[in-house]
This record gives sequence, C-alpha cells and structure tokens, in this order.
Amino acid sequence: MAAAPPTGDPPGMHPDASVAEALPRIYRRVLDAADRLEQLGARREAARFRGTAIAVYSGSWDAKSHRRLEEILGRVEAASREQERRSPLRVA
Repeated sequence: MAAAPPTGDPPGMHPDASVAEALPRIYRRVLDAADRLEQLGARREAARFRGTAIAVYSGSWDAKSHRRLEEILGRVEAASREQERRSPLRVA
C-alpha cells in the first residue's frame, strides 16, 4: 500500500515544486548579473555576490532560498547601475 501524501497537499504535487522550477532561473539571472558587474570592472564585488549565490543555491531549494536569491539579484543589479554611473566609458 502506498503512503498517502501529507495532509493538505494535492496527490502527486510537492509543495516546493514551483520553487524547484524557479530556483535555477533566478540563480542564472544572478550569475548573469554578476558577470555584467564584473565586465563593468567590479570584479571583487561580483565574486562576492557570485559566492553568496552559490552558497544559497547549494542549500535547500525552498521559498526562503528563492527570496534570498531575489534579494541578491536586486543588490547585484543596483551595484551594476552604480558602477555604470561611476564609469560610463567602461560600458561595452
């Protein structure tokens, strides 16, 4: 006899399924944004963001990790905008 799904979950549906599908996409966006920041000349800052994203992605794939990656993405994008303002001639 098969075990019943946890109470409240539809049969065959894992509660973190959408997070598991979305996490690789947000992670890729963070890495791409870190690459952009690196291209703008902020190598150390980009490496720091990349390392933080890797640590989050390597942990639990849950809503908390997704929120954390979204926060990192926002910070990387803000850092890129600031870097562009400081050195507009470096933009490729």
